[in-house]
Amino acid sequence: METTASRELLLDLFEEYSEWYISLAEDYGSLPRSISGIGKNGRQFIYVLDGLELHHMVRNKFMRFVLEDFSAIAYVYGSLDIRGDSEEGGVEEVLDIVAADTEHYISGSWRVIRDAESKVMGLEHAGTREGDDPDKHSGSWFLSGSIRFTDAEKVRYSALWHEAKPGVVFKDRNAAE
Repeated sequence: METTASRELLLDLFEEYSEWYISLAEDYGSLPRSISGIGKNGRQFIYVLDGLELHHMVRNKFMRFVLEDFSAIAYVYGSLDIRGDSEEGGVEEVLDIVAADTEHYISGSWRVIRDAESKVMGLEHAGTREGDDPDKHSGSWFLSGSIRFTDAEKVRYSALWHEAKPGVVFKDRNAAE
């Protein structure tokens, strides 16, 4: 059974998500937190997580549950973060995108540019890196199988996933576009 994705698939996912976020910034001025998983059968889901009101640790575990439930071999995740800027002595808002499987990752960061009303105007690429050492990318645990769920968590997460599915986009990457 195949358990990892090809580097080409990770590159495609990373580029697709990067382009999607750039267009969201330019066209709508928004940058939602989202995750997408790819199953070994070529099925894909795209799940915008902004309406999900869970503590970040619980949300991460829920995302792990969704990826496992979907039998994902790869995922791509986009989220906003606040980082300190050592040169400026301040903080900056950053969009992070990572595409990963259990062995490889590609991650990129973009500085978020906002107007006077705090609407996103654009993104400035701050760098991309990749590697094959999951220990250097904390998000690799999403597919590691190292997380165990209690029976209560399985029931809760299954209900949350079932409730979310009508708003989740599903597509077949193998189908002709």
